[in-house]
Amino acid sequence: MKLPLIRFIEGPAGLTETATFLCDLNKSMPSQALLLLHPHTLHGGTMGNKVITTIARVARDNGLAVVAFNFRGAGRSDGEWDQGDGELQDAVAVASLMIKRGVTELYLAGFSFGGSIAARLIGQLKTSHPVCEVIDLLQVAPAVENFPIDPGVLGDVPCKVIFNSDDEVVSPQAIARYANIVGASVIRSESGGHFFHGVLTRLKTIVTSHYQDRGFV
Repeated sequence: MKLPLIRFIEGPAGLTETATFLCDLNKSMPSQALLLLHPHTLHGGTMGNKVITTIARVARDNGLAVVAFNFRGAGRSDGEWDQGDGELQDAVAVASLMIKRGVTELYLAGFSFGGSIAARLIGQLKTSHPVCEVIDLLQVAPAVENFPIDPGVLGDVPCKVIFNSDDEVVSPQAIARYANIVGASVIRSESGGHFFHGVLTRLKTIVTSHYQDRGFV
């Protein structure tokens, strides 16, 4: 399946637009799946962001079911931007449906704002869905300055942080400090900026290697 399956599901702010590869949110899900979280809505972030779609294609091409969605107010999802609080609840709603449909081992990945929300989601799921284990967190240039992450929410979830030294949106030093605190594996490159302009092939290679190291592909 080369094109994603688009579905609208009920979310906390109304209908949430979702896109899936190798699975269907209206049917039984495989036990393992990846949930992707996109960048800041007010800065043009959607599930169609090129970093998000690059990660999605890597997972799809290697047989890992993928779910992406638009936060409230992004794309065709109902609602309005809610400073990260409502967006976290959007993520909880999508993850909860995935778990209801049969996911017991959840991979998480997010870019920028989505990278911060992905980490926060771990804490929420530990409380609300203890039957599902988050087995991997991949964060690309997480927005740790404007959307700080409590290191304690990660627990023992394996984490990898990917970023560039010339990031013009989030301080590379702040990302590096965060990664050190949580004990993340780090891939830091010299160029590409925050948005990985012109280096998506490099990102694809890094993400592929990551999932190979995790034993999935």
